[in-house]
Amino acid sequence: MPVALATLLVALAVGCPALVLYSYAGYPLVLRLLSALHALLARHRAAPGGGVGEAQLPCVAVVIAAYNEEQHIADRIRNLLQQDYPVDRLRVYVGSDGSRDRTAELLRAVRDPNVQAVEFVQNRGKASVLNDLVARTSEPLLVFSDANTRFAPDALRRLVARFADADVGCVAGELRLLSSGGDNQDGMYWRIEQMLKLHESRIGATLGANGAIYAIRRELWQPLAADTICDDFCVAMGVAARGHRSLYEPTAVAEEDVPASIGAEYGRRVRIGIGNFQALVRHPEYLLRTSFATRFAYLSHKVLRWLAPHLLLLGLAASAALALFGPSAGRPFWAGVAAAEAAALLLAGGLYLLSERLARSAARLPGVLAIPAFLFALNFAFLVASWRYATGSYSGSWRRTAR
Repeated sequence: MPVALATLLVALAVGCPALVLYSYAGYPLVLRLLSALHALLARHRAAPGGGVGEAQLPCVAVVIAAYNEEQHIADRIRNLLQQDYPVDRLRVYVGSDGSRDRTAELLRAVRDPNVQAVEFVQNRGKASVLNDLVARTSEPLLVFSDANTRFAPDALRRLVARFADADVGCVAGELRLLSSGGDNQDGMYWRIEQMLKLHESRIGATLGANGAIYAIRRELWQPLAADTICDDFCVAMGVAARGHRSLYEPTAVAEEDVPASIGAEYGRRVRIGIGNFQALVRHPEYLLRTSFATRFAYLSHKVLRWLAPHLLLLGLAASAALALFGPSAGRPFWAGVAAAEAAALLLAGGLYLLSERLARSAARLPGVLAIPAFLFALNFAFLVASWRYATGSYSGSWRRTAR
């Protein structure tokens, strides 16, 4: 084997797993350090005020696109109308995107003047509904949410308070995932993600938003391409790319229920993964026109996570090539590395299959074993998503899941 090729393979065999390890373990540590340093340097600054006074609260439009949400839509509207927010400054815009259940019927029954319900007969996808609903608004602040979400009573006030700073263009709230039990590690993974969001916000690197609860200034809204999948991520990152600050407000709380089974969320993860790759390819401005802190976090937290399964497989292939064709002195070492990597992948895959089998009988894996099962499911979904995006086998239409 030529020396140059052997050197390249060694770089891939070492570098690819190292990048994955950095994204999952190294980056959180670096981020915590940067966050602490930022807090230390900013300790002389005055503490933020206590919020926005009643007279200064702006008009808010809550925008919700719904598809086959008969189970949630009535409670969702009731939840919004019970917000601790001046009724004359709150308007709800909700659209049924060609729902095939009773969603449109339930919306037609709403008689509250602060709710504008729109029935779209044709199913076109969430992005198109959001475009149409936003076009009907005139309020200076847009709050986006989902039909199966529940806001805490003060959620709107908490979001709106952060817009007292004229530089802030987007505020993301906190979504709490409520589980009825089972082996799903989504909740634990989500708590880690929330921690990362908090520290990213502190260094000025908030990445996107969760569609359950976030707000933007209306003048920063840009219509979405009809087949956009991760609309929440693209809307929030678009604000950052236009030079405005995005913040994470953990006291603005929303809740959603999650299924007990890891596999119950598999289709949703694949779809979100397709949207991730769609955003990566379509929007280079997220890397070219955002702040340095945002670019650093985007590469470390998002891009490397999306590419993690590809990096792991590439590292395994490089190790196997070195074991078979590399310099003879190093072949036993690389054979051991390749065998260990392959065994780890097979073990994680086996645990995932076992977790799904146990879930059918209302049992679950112990937490320490459920973590690798969850990570396998997550990364396998990213791998499938990248293939489907590359081959064009996706659309912007809805895919109803348990969550």
